Order: sequence, then structure tokens, then C-alpha cells
Amino acid sequence: MLRILFLGIVLISTLSVNAQKNINEYKYVIVPKGYNFLKGEDRYQLNSLTKFLLTKYGFEAYIKEENFPEDLKTNGCKALRANVKRRSGVFLTRLTLELTDCNGSVVFTAVEGKSRKKEFKEAYHEALRNTFTSVEALNYSYSGDKDEKIVKKEVVETPSVKKEEPIQTKEEEKEIVEAASPSENSITYVFNDVSFLFKKQEYGYEIFKSEEKQTSIGKIFKSGSGKNYIVQAGDLSGNGYFDGYGNFILERINPATNKLITDTFARQ
Repeated sequence: MLRILFLGIVLISTLSVNAQKNINEYKYVIVPKGYNFLKGEDRYQLNSLTKFLLTKYGFEAYIKEENFPEDLKTNGCKALRANVKRRSGVFLTRLTLELTDCNGSVVFTAVEGKSRKKEFKEAYHEALRNTFTSVEALNYSYSGDKDEKIVKKEVVETPSVKKEEPIQTKEEEKEIVEAASPSENSITYVFNDVSFLFKKQEYGYEIFKSEEKQTSIGKIFKSGSGKNYIVQAGDLSGNGYFDGYGNFILERINPATNKLITDTFARQ
């Protein structure tokens, strides 16, 4: 019996350490406006309490559609998504906190919080606070994401050395620009069996849906570097770039799943 208990403690400790390594790389947590097991937004102030407890234990938490920081607006994968799940019970209210990344993978699952209180609000609040005991035990501290660590490391290791950029000839510069931005005034692409026409403009491109009558659906704005683009086209809004084959690669948030996806507009 003692051996089984010991192995259980070791397993829980190992899982906790692994979760901490992953969680510490995330600065933000997005809390939904409502939970599936309750009707309406912020019922019993459960979502507000979730945000409060996440903030209490070190995260920067935001209710969905709040005014996000700029780096979170441009990259939704910098945040975890919080969800609270309820398990049915006759005399007990059972809640569990779950944190997932932008791809829907579970990064952390808290212990189940329980309450015997009869009033719904009191029971939900007590059960939620109890499930957060495992969040408190993580001793979360934001360590920066992997990209930030790489940048900081390079700065520390070469504080006084100026990196020399390779000298490019005019012909090489011309090839780079042409590879990043096709020179034609009008280019046809196919995405999901639908034809689209990109017409060159001063700001970048205007997108038309190629049907019997061409319809403008949005615009593509060139960034300062000229290699990346900001797309404003309804559900097809996001960030994009041209690959080496002239295809247009679009990274956007799927409005149905709120997950980051990559679409390829195949050049014809």
C-alpha cells in the first residue's frame, strides 16, 4: 500500500514539473465569456472569478474579446485558453480547470475541486477555488517564450560584437524582392476550389472572387519589409506571405474553432 502511494506521489510530481515547464512559457490566459455547463455569460460570476484567480497566481488573464495587448493581438498562440468542466454528482459540485494551447492541446489539467454547499453560486465558487489549489502549487512564473529566449541569449553572448550582414549584389536584391512579391499586375489563385484574383495596388493587392462577376472581398497590405502582408478580408483576415513557388500562405484564426490555421492559395 505504501509503495503504491509513493509511486502515485512521484507520478503526480513528475506531471506537475512537466506542466510547469510548458506553462511558464505562456504569459497570457484567455477566459471565455461563459462555460458550456451554464447558460449565459459569466453566470454566477464564475468566469470573472476564473480570471481573478489566474491573475492572483501570476498570469495575465483576459476575458475573451477584451482589449488584448498588441503582441497577443498579432499572435493568439501566445495565450492559453481556460475552460472549466463540471462532473455530475448528486450531493457534490465537481469542477476542474483545464488549460489548452491555440491548437487545442491540453497543457495543464488541475485537480478536481469539490463542494457540498447547496446554493449554486456558493458551491461553484468553492469548487473553483479548490481546483485552483493545484495552480497555486505550480508556483507559476513567466519565463518568456522560446523566441524571446533565443533573442535574449544572442544579445547577452555578443554585446560588443557587431554582426556583419552579407553584402548582396543588386541582382540578388532584385531576386529577393521578386520572390517575396510577384511582379504581375493580376495573379489568379485557387483556394478550396474557388478562384481568387489578386490585383496589384500601391498598398499591396486587392482580392477579387473570380465568378461570373468579379467581387472585391478585401485588401492585402504590404508591411514595411515588403515580405509580409496584413490581410483584411472578412473570415480570410490574418497575416500572409508569398512562398518560393509564388503561392500565397495565409495564417489566420478559424472563426468556428478559434484555432490558428494555415491556408495556401495555390498560384495558377
